[in-house]
Amino acid sequence: MIGKSKQERLWFIILILFIPCLLNISISTIIGFITVRAALAEGKSFGEIGLDIARNIFKYNFYWSIIQVGLGLYLVKLMGGYKWLKDQFSFKDFSLSPVKSVLLISALFIIASTLIWSEQLIMASFYGGWRQHMEYWKNIVQALPFWSKAYMVLIAPFTAGVFEEIIWRGYGISKLEQHMSTTKAVIVQAIAFGFWHGISLHTLVTALIGLAYGLVYAKRRRLLNISIAHIVTDIVGFYFAFMA
Repeated sequence: MIGKSKQERLWFIILILFIPCLLNISISTIIGFITVRAALAEGKSFGEIGLDIARNIFKYNFYWSIIQVGLGLYLVKLMGGYKWLKDQFSFKDFSLSPVKSVLLISALFIIASTLIWSEQLIMASFYGGWRQHMEYWKNIVQALPFWSKAYMVLIAPFTAGVFEEIIWRGYGISKLEQHMSTTKAVIVQAIAFGFWHGISLHTLVTALIGLAYGLVYAKRRRLLNISIAHIVTDIVGFYFAFMA
């Protein structure tokens, strides 16, 4: 039977993994409420209000990086500070077997990209086709200021690729393993990672990506190659979503 103190530690770990989700929901809800209030005062239709909400959430999305970096640095300290961080991102992880590393990074990139594009195809069916889906997205992106789009391509991939891996793989799996099997730890962190990305079809897609990353981390116990794959996937995806 798990002692009370150990049970409390488990719930603390789970809370840490889901805090980003709770913050994301809270902040996006506030942005949505302010947007709706302003839009109703202007007499906009419900369709226009929906677009405005999406635009403002992406416009002020830099709060994602603030959450990632803030929590990530706190967890680095809990895990052992610079020594732990240096070990997780040691270049030896790549240089000792560069061919295998490139193949691993490529495989993770293909898995994540395939899942994301599959999600887009499914979403397109809800909008009546690919053209309609792209038209809806175009209406959102064209209204965004350049600095917001530049952030998504030049900054967000790096804060996500480094600090999301620290939070959910480096901290999440390592700490959850102290209370459950590695398999369960990988699944729990993947679920938390999915909900961090909102509550929609994207939740499932990112949870599956988190599952793939988690399985690799559970075997290799290093973050460098996973982070590189994550960064490259985000740069490519965000470029086509916001710049192309």
